[in-house]
Amino acid sequence: VNLIVGDMFKITHDFIKIIGNALEVVKWFNSHSRALGMLHKVQIAKLGKILALVLPVLTRWTSHYLAVTRLLDIELAFKQLLLDAGETFEDSELILCAGNKADAKRKAKEILSILQGVDFWPRLKM
Repeated sequence: VNLIVGDMFKITHDFIKIIGNALEVVKWFNSHSRALGMLHKVQIAKLGKILALVLPVLTRWTSHYLAVTRLLDIELAFKQLLLDAGETFEDSELILCAGNKADAKRKAKEILSILQGVDFWPRLKM
């Protein structure tokens, strides 16, 4: 029984972490119009349309599902945006979108690192 409970807590912790990362990505892009505009341009080129990022309402679990589903719908556009940004992100236009302050640039790098993480997209699909 203890092993089963331990496994459930691990799954719950992993789920909360991946959803938290997904929501951070959505919030950051929705808060930075220039970065969102860049994402929209890539969406038009890759998908032929613009799909809005969904920020869920805390009390509506369906909205969390829709937010994750929408991120997965535009996964290709995010990956192209990362390719266009380059490997280091240092002089990337996406980093410059965050502003001049070191804290804002750090947050932008954190968001791009989440998107570039080897396990982000596969775990989001689980």
